[in-house]
Amino acid sequence: MSKARRISPARGTGATTTGKRPRLDLLQAAADVVAALPDAVVVTGIDRRVLATNEAGAELLGWEISEIVGQAIADHVAPAERTHVAAREDKVLAGEPQRYETRVINHRTGEERDVAVSSGPFRMEGDLIGTVATLRDITEPKRAQDTLARSEARYRHLVESASDAIVTLDANGRFTTVNHAAENISGYKREELVGQWFAPMLPDDDLPKALGHFQQALAGETGLFETMFYRKDGEVRTISVTYSTPQKDEEVLCLIRDVTDQKMLQEQLIQSEKMSAIGQLVSGVAHELNNPLAGISAFAQLLLAEKRFPPDQRTAAETIYSEARRASRIVQNLLTFARQHKAEKVLTAINQVLDDTLELRAYELRVRGIDVRREYDDSLPDTMADAHQLQQVFLNLITNAEQAMEQRDGHHHHRLTVRTRRTADAIRIEIEDSGAGIPPNLIERIFNPFFTTKPTGSGTGLGLSISLGIVREHEGRIWAENAPQTGARFVVEVPVTEPRPSGEHATVAQVQSQASDRLRVLVVDDEASVRVSLQRYLAGRGHEVETTASGQDALTRLKASKYDAVIVDMRMPDLSGEQLFERLRSDDPAHAERVIFTTGDLVNEQMRRFLDGTGRPCVPKPFEFASFDQALPAARRRA
Repeated sequence: MSKARRISPARGTGATTTGKRPRLDLLQAAADVVAALPDAVVVTGIDRRVLATNEAGAELLGWEISEIVGQAIADHVAPAERTHVAAREDKVLAGEPQRYETRVINHRTGEERDVAVSSGPFRMEGDLIGTVATLRDITEPKRAQDTLARSEARYRHLVESASDAIVTLDANGRFTTVNHAAENISGYKREELVGQWFAPMLPDDDLPKALGHFQQALAGETGLFETMFYRKDGEVRTISVTYSTPQKDEEVLCLIRDVTDQKMLQEQLIQSEKMSAIGQLVSGVAHELNNPLAGISAFAQLLLAEKRFPPDQRTAAETIYSEARRASRIVQNLLTFARQHKAEKVLTAINQVLDDTLELRAYELRVRGIDVRREYDDSLPDTMADAHQLQQVFLNLITNAEQAMEQRDGHHHHRLTVRTRRTADAIRIEIEDSGAGIPPNLIERIFNPFFTTKPTGSGTGLGLSISLGIVREHEGRIWAENAPQTGARFVVEVPVTEPRPSGEHATVAQVQSQASDRLRVLVVDDEASVRVSLQRYLAGRGHEVETTASGQDALTRLKASKYDAVIVDMRMPDLSGEQLFERLRSDDPAHAERVIFTTGDLVNEQMRRFLDGTGRPCVPKPFEFASFDQALPAARRRA
């Protein structure tokens, strides 16, 4: 037999019969509910003092329930928040419920706690007696939120301050986030990039490769590739893209670095290595080329010295002599330009440097149908300058002019004008073409390193910046302008500088020839044409001449006999001129002081240092016979 369930009578209610619901004391029930709430509930009167609170409220404020009643609620609010809380409670007393956040002080620990407050008017029997507020402790969530916000801000700052572009793309290849570096690299504003598809920014040739990598990224792979892309202003740049997928099939993260300058520098290094290789090649063959040229030039001079030479044949000999000298200048110009050359300022004729440079480009200018007009000021003074470096500047400017004229459509007759004139304290050089000119917005940028208007692969963008550095090293100026009714004009101004004392050897000693002296001369050269021509010329001048093709044989002869002068070629198969001279300096100083060197490679730095150290004269090949007339008296053996 089951027993009936017994229900204890509630406070303030009478006993109930079995099966009937008890009558509740609603006020007591409300008090019990408030007491059980995890959130603090605080009731204050119109005077802003505590009328009642639950256990959670007393614990939040650090008091016992019996101790907190009657205290001013403002004393439990953080001082910096009291004005704000008072204003909010004024609105509650005016009948307007409020929700806000503030900080309260725990009396027991002294700690400030963040709370979310929901406050409303408290009425009894229609009369307003105060406010009732629910306070939820949000200290820990708020600290976690602040920590997260600081972390996000820190990483956002890192991303924004990164020098590389950091972007994310959705599964459709549209930008979702971009950092500040992405704006700088692309030239677009952030709002222009977000939502834009990346494909139109890439050249057609590179697009399939980029799309393939994008599909790999969506599949969860990471990778790296390089591609070209168009900036907003149309400039083509090279970028390196590293990609990964934080969210597979949803978003691709890309780290993008502009490697244009790096690629240009690599190309310049490769070009430098090529030039060095050309220098070594030309240096190796210069002596071999200049030897036959020396023979051709020497025999042409011998023919021209014949007084009974027929006039028609004299014209042919003059042509041979002129062309031999021209070929020699071309070899020498190639050699000096291609080799790495230490800056050396010597007395320089600017017009001659320009002629030498134009001679280097004569063939290209001719086949391109470019007419060269020289408008030189013949009264220009010589100035201290590095002719080789200035030649590099002029060659850059002339080559740029050629390419500018070639790219101009509809014009088959072009003109390159090279102009020089003297200003107050400088020499002004103008190189003017009949091309399309320079866009006004680019004139200020063309001297910047790696900037070029040429198609990709057609230039490094370093030629003009190097030229700028060379001209500035000469304490000069260089600038570009558009010439009236023609193309571009580059202007170089170098100051007129007086020569300074130099310790270098003289190529040929400037000593007046004494025709009455009969000298005994030994010619040491492995080139038969040089030996024969020198023997014929010097013998014709009244000297006693012996020749040999061997340095070792020369040593034997020098031990056996005395000579007034010894003409020695620097390069010979068995014993070089340097080795021969060192042997003489050690074993036969008297003959060492009678040596005259000849060579076809005076630009060779090692050879130049050796010649500087000997103090002996050197006649470059191909030579003028008059050079030996000047050098021989200095080498004459004194009795």
